[in-house]
Amino acid sequence: MKVLFKHYSNIIRIIIVFLVIIIFSCSGGKQPDYTALTETNREAINETLTTQEEKKLSSIFTGSLSEKLDSLMQVYKNRFSFHGNVLVSYRGMLTYSKAFGTADFKTGAPLKTDSKFQLASVSKQFTAFAVMMLEDKGALSYNDTLQNIIPRFPYGRVTIEQLLHHTAGMPNYMWLLEHKWKQGKKAYNDDIIHLMNKHNTNLYFRPGYRYDYSNTGYAVLARVVEKISGQRFADFMKEHIFEPLEMNNTFIYSNALDRNYPDRLRGYYRRWGRYNSIKETVHDGIVGDKNVYSTIMDLYKWDQALYEAKLLPKEKISRAFEPVKVRGKWEYPYGYGFRIKQVNDKKVVYHTGLWEGFKPSFMRYIEDRNTIIILNHTNINVNSILVKKIEHLLNQKLETTPVQKVVNVTIKDGYEAGLANLRNIREKEEDFNYKKMLEAAELLSDMGKPQLSGILIRLYRKAVSSMNVADRSLE
Repeated sequence: MKVLFKHYSNIIRIIIVFLVIIIFSCSGGKQPDYTALTETNREAINETLTTQEEKKLSSIFTGSLSEKLDSLMQVYKNRFSFHGNVLVSYRGMLTYSKAFGTADFKTGAPLKTDSKFQLASVSKQFTAFAVMMLEDKGALSYNDTLQNIIPRFPYGRVTIEQLLHHTAGMPNYMWLLEHKWKQGKKAYNDDIIHLMNKHNTNLYFRPGYRYDYSNTGYAVLARVVEKISGQRFADFMKEHIFEPLEMNNTFIYSNALDRNYPDRLRGYYRRWGRYNSIKETVHDGIVGDKNVYSTIMDLYKWDQALYEAKLLPKEKISRAFEPVKVRGKWEYPYGYGFRIKQVNDKKVVYHTGLWEGFKPSFMRYIEDRNTIIILNHTNINVNSILVKKIEHLLNQKLETTPVQKVVNVTIKDGYEAGLANLRNIREKEEDFNYKKMLEAAELLSDMGKPQLSGILIRLYRKAVSSMNVADRSLE
């Protein structure tokens, strides 16, 4: 009965809004002044949407997708013991975000959407971006050799770009730490360079001659950032990336530094039905190749910042998504901190990770502006199949509707941009659900966004007033 009452209540509210608009359209009465809300004065609009508000707005247009995603995730939580967080963005709009399972298996505390996961090798894209920002400022060149920056670096011909692309032939620092590190203190990035010097460790191959995925290369790049900036890697990342993007739950952790983050998650492995926490190792002081901790919401902010070129020009960012060519003829699908592949003949840039129980997946379908983020802190191996299942849902003819395009453009760029988009849709004679525009305006009003709501109502009134009476319909 309550559901039925709510249903009719919503219909009545929409009709009331519609009648008010018709009264203003047909009477000679004084109409609201929207002059300050036009594109020419866009800066007067000081209302923005939080990620949760974006999710609510998106649900008006993609409700069925959200329901399908939730049904899928409930299966993986209950049947496959998934303990992690998932976020899906569809056409740039936050569509789904939820936490599943347990954060601490000793206390039974549940995961939350702001739980902080180790990103493992997904961290590499942040290291690469730090280097790209320094290059943009002219502080370094991709062709610089490491010895120009770190004089005691033992390999003369290795360049920054070769480290970014994994073509430098670097030795495995993890083997060095496990077999050659004898000191009492915990190792940091400069210590692995010292070990390579001390033990005359050879490169695997001539720099630039082959591709070989290397954690060592990105650990060295973090040291490059420190040498050039004069800051600890963690401080540089916080000041130049995390804080500007308001990634307030993201940080760099190293057990070699005196900085504690008690709310970060621990990784777990399951054996005989029991979850056991994984202890830190000698490698947990090294940063750059791993050890970024973040949340699904912060990663969504990072994802959107890459689309919107908030920290670097688009042409600079796009370089990170181009594959490397070795000796001018063999191409490998790795850019700067991103792997690259094709799904349905469209480019996907992504990275996955595996470290001490953590299994993150960060997938960006850049041509469709779709994103899948899966953060998992157990050894349950479900990420790859989950990604494929979600991909399938996103490709089930869930094209952005014309009204959703108009609403998105209007909220982002203002009334005039929304009107131009609406006119373009009309010229193409595409179906347009005016009822959804009113629902979006109503929701924005309920969320305390009267300016944005007013713009959509004004746009609706403009659209309806130019239609034939017979065509005026809420459907």
